[in-house]
Amino acid sequence: MGFDFANISLISKEQNTIESVHGIGIGKQWSSFPRHYLEKDPELRDIQADIIATGRTEIISGWDKRFDSWIYKEYAHENIIRVFTPILVVEDDDGRLIEDWFGHCCLETVDFQPEANGERQGQHKIYQMRLAEDWEFEGRKPEFIVIGTLPEGRKPEFIVIGTLEAGYCFSDRLIEQEELKELLKCIAKWSLRIWGVQLPRVLETIAEIARKNLNADAATLHFLYEKDPQPGSYIYNVFSGGVGKQFLKACPPRNDGLGRRAIEEKNYKFISNQPNDHENSTIAESNPKAFEAGIRAMVAFPLLVDGKEGVLYVLFQDQHEFVEPLLNSVNKLVQRCAVDAISDSARIQQMRDKIRWQTLHSITQSLSNIPDSNVLRRIAWNTLNMLGVDVVNIYEYVQIENRFITSPNTAGRLKQGQMIRDEIIGEHNVPFLLINGGKNVYASCLKDTIFENSSFSSREIIKSTAGILLKVDNHNIVGVMFINYRRPHNFDEDEKKIIETLADSAAITIQNHKWLTSRETINRKIITTTDQEKLLLFITKEALKITGADVVGIYLFDSSKQELLTKCVYDPNNIRIDPSESRLSINQGIIGWVTENRKSALVKNVQSDERYFSGFDNIRSELCVPLLDKEDRILGVLNVESQRIAVFNERHQKILEDLANQAVIGIQGWKSQEQLSSMKTTSAVGNIASQLVHRINNDVGAIRMRAKKILDQGDEFSKNEAERIFFKAEEIMTATNVIQSLAHKKPQSVNLLPILDSILEKKREDYPNITVQPSLPVELPLVFGIEEQFVYIFDNLIQNAVEAMSQKGSLFITVELVQRDVGNWVQVKIRDTGIGIPAENLEIIFEWGFTTKQATGGMGFGLWWTKYNVLELLYGHLDVESRPEEGAQFTLLLPLYQMPEANL
Repeated sequence: MGFDFANISLISKEQNTIESVHGIGIGKQWSSFPRHYLEKDPELRDIQADIIATGRTEIISGWDKRFDSWIYKEYAHENIIRVFTPILVVEDDDGRLIEDWFGHCCLETVDFQPEANGERQGQHKIYQMRLAEDWEFEGRKPEFIVIGTLPEGRKPEFIVIGTLEAGYCFSDRLIEQEELKELLKCIAKWSLRIWGVQLPRVLETIAEIARKNLNADAATLHFLYEKDPQPGSYIYNVFSGGVGKQFLKACPPRNDGLGRRAIEEKNYKFISNQPNDHENSTIAESNPKAFEAGIRAMVAFPLLVDGKEGVLYVLFQDQHEFVEPLLNSVNKLVQRCAVDAISDSARIQQMRDKIRWQTLHSITQSLSNIPDSNVLRRIAWNTLNMLGVDVVNIYEYVQIENRFITSPNTAGRLKQGQMIRDEIIGEHNVPFLLINGGKNVYASCLKDTIFENSSFSSREIIKSTAGILLKVDNHNIVGVMFINYRRPHNFDEDEKKIIETLADSAAITIQNHKWLTSRETINRKIITTTDQEKLLLFITKEALKITGADVVGIYLFDSSKQELLTKCVYDPNNIRIDPSESRLSINQGIIGWVTENRKSALVKNVQSDERYFSGFDNIRSELCVPLLDKEDRILGVLNVESQRIAVFNERHQKILEDLANQAVIGIQGWKSQEQLSSMKTTSAVGNIASQLVHRINNDVGAIRMRAKKILDQGDEFSKNEAERIFFKAEEIMTATNVIQSLAHKKPQSVNLLPILDSILEKKREDYPNITVQPSLPVELPLVFGIEEQFVYIFDNLIQNAVEAMSQKGSLFITVELVQRDVGNWVQVKIRDTGIGIPAENLEIIFEWGFTTKQATGGMGFGLWWTKYNVLELLYGHLDVESRPEEGAQFTLLLPLYQMPEANL
């Protein structure tokens, strides 16, 4: 007919719901979702349920309070215009279908009060179909009867079996009344076909087969027994032959009648107006209403299919002699037909449900990778629409802090919505009771359950509830979900499995969403946080939340000492930023193994792992990941531990490795900030040094001139002293020029051996009382730096050693290639036999401005400048060891020169 989309929804009498079964056009996007309860309260009814209850046809563009708000927003329904109309058939006064009813029907406009807020925009019209009261009688002025007001069983009656939703993708496109009439005319034709494949029609066919095989006058079939609303009632009640709807109402199955006994004994039972073998009473005695209706004999066949029960009555108006072989044959035929028909119907419903659950499962899983702040609300609304429940509440829970994030994500229509949003969750409220109970609760009746005194259940008139723990890996609780019905509902085993499968997907989605949110937060903190300790603490807390661990630690690698420094350890009961930075050997424990091998270790039971070294009590499982930079160099490890066995898995490992990468960015960013600060300091010092060097050069130049004059004019003694002054001034100027020139040179490959040979040869000449004992290899790999840089570094360290020995003693120089777990380095040790360094000075000896040579004019510049060059410019390490009166040893670790990659 030209509509852009259409959706068909059908009533499930068994569930008392209306559910979407097919869609075309854009309607296909939401056709696998909606399932709504046929609510009696108009304020709580969905639009589909309202159309069924009123029998009205409505044209709507824009918002309506009866719409499913989530579907409306999710699929941009503000941009469409739709017709909502019932799919119906018409029965005569005895329950038989009338095929040509639409020609005797008119369409009338219904006046209605617009919504109170006055915000409605677009088209909204309501129509009511009316039947001519006496279209079958000619010569009488027709009177029209409104659907729903017709006295049942006396006049033709509308039977609504579903709804049709059809429309256009442009909200300003008007749907005129003539176009609507054509649509309703088509629906009237289609509705008979739809009715023909529904379960009631299939049950009529079974009744008709049995009636004909026994040559009976009539048959009635009643299927899906339910104790409520009244004992003995059935959801489906159909007939065949000489009875109709009035007979069904007058003679319903009785809870203690022939049919009930046939069901209990699982075999057919028959009775006539004469006492017989099956029953000692007559129909007149046992079923007087049936006798009054003209029934003189009947047989009841039980229908037992997949735990569902029903009964088929075959009725005779005259005395009848029952032949048991024939009854046996009909019984088998009826059972076979019933099984086939009902199983087919159930199979179709199961296929629909399977599609729904697959859709919901895939949507829930897809949400896990979307950084959407509405992810919990999405899950709640999708669950509500899939299950056809009244209200779904999801509370997010932070397990390590034992608290709920207030204001749950709620789907459904609430009587008092603001109260749940304002609710403060205490330890005696239902969410905490469910957590403390440690297991899911399915309550078909709320009495004697955790929901019995629930204020929410009371004010929202909840009759049945399922409370579901949202757990990841069976131990980490990330939330709770409550599935609420305003009518009694039994949770069967299949439904429980489906709900719990959904809960698993929802829990993983929540966990992954937490991780995505954490990543964004960490990224912001990396940019904004200059305090390394705060950043590391935040990262450890996030690791704890994500993995459900008991202890988390970050350990940074000190390559010079081949040790791990404990930077941050966090657990829910104790926060510790270790001020002493306690050290661990890389030959110790699982974290040492990860440092050495640069790969993660997932240990499900540490007690059976020989690498394990106990650092905390009662640890049973451990997951450790390396902190690696872009060059695959180890910076440290991120380690989580638990007191339970097999807590961590590959998913945790991937998340933790991702978190480790962020930690590396943070650590390197912090180092960059520290380096920038140091560079600013160095720049400032460099400016001062440049001015100082210029002044020194001027002053030394003047000294040289005076020394030259003495050499030319002075006596012999004066000439000797002047010569010493002159050459010392030359050395000073050479050194200052070297310092000044370093800023203008680029690092390159440097051979240390000739530099050391030259320096040591000079020291031997200048200090003959010093015994120089070098241990230098014949060949040495090249290192990274500037030649003048190394000249200054080694000259400064060796000169300090000479002065510490008062120009006499032994100087040991050892150079070797060393293998560390993170690569090869050149190690240089400079040891003297001097007075040593006091313990209190070891920590401050490299600080700028510190000196022990005040008497001789020391400025505290040399060792600071040396350490800065080694650490920041050469990316090496410089450490000192000393004991008073036993000398001192300075150890340098210098990285090897790496050939730059050629540009491709």
